[in-house]
Amino acid sequence: MSRDYTRRDVLEIGARAVAMAGLGGFGTLLAVKAHAGDAWWIDPDKCINSRLGTAGAETCQSCATECVLTLSAIRAVNEFSKCGRCYVCPAYFDIHSAAGPDGLPSKKLCPRDAIERLPIGWIDPEDPANNFYEYVIDEALCNGCGLCVMGCKEPAGLGSVRLEVNHDVCLDCNRCSISTACPEDAYARLST
Repeated sequence: MSRDYTRRDVLEIGARAVAMAGLGGFGTLLAVKAHAGDAWWIDPDKCINSRLGTAGAETCQSCATECVLTLSAIRAVNEFSKCGRCYVCPAYFDIHSAAGPDGLPSKKLCPRDAIERLPIGWIDPEDPANNFYEYVIDEALCNGCGLCVMGCKEPAGLGSVRLEVNHDVCLDCNRCSISTACPEDAYARLST
């Protein structure tokens, strides 16, 4: 026997379908979060670019160049609780470049200009070296090359800048090309 549907019936069925689809999407999100322990991560104790105290170590570019994505899923992150908010940040400035007219290094360290130097509070024009700055990394520009991480290492920096996997971008490949290319086996699947 066929049933005649009213507009109210059709709307009610549609609303139920949308609610079920939303619950299904939420369930998928919870499942992904539950398996976050299967994600890729960078061991800071093994990574050449973030190992503190390594004298004369060359910058490793594997995180920036080996990812299957055009712009790597690896990003530099500034841990602000460790940052000294320096007037001359070695992760921001190329401290080996010539001094400009303002007394600051004339070149920036990041080749993609992914770090922004923002003044904190009132700027003292009488004593510019007495000012503090926040160094914010633009994830859309950062490719994870690690130059800022090497610059922020002790003794020049405080080690507040490190490399991290941006899991919103990472494809979570079963055989990660960065992991294969990493010379120190610092890039691995996190096991929980």
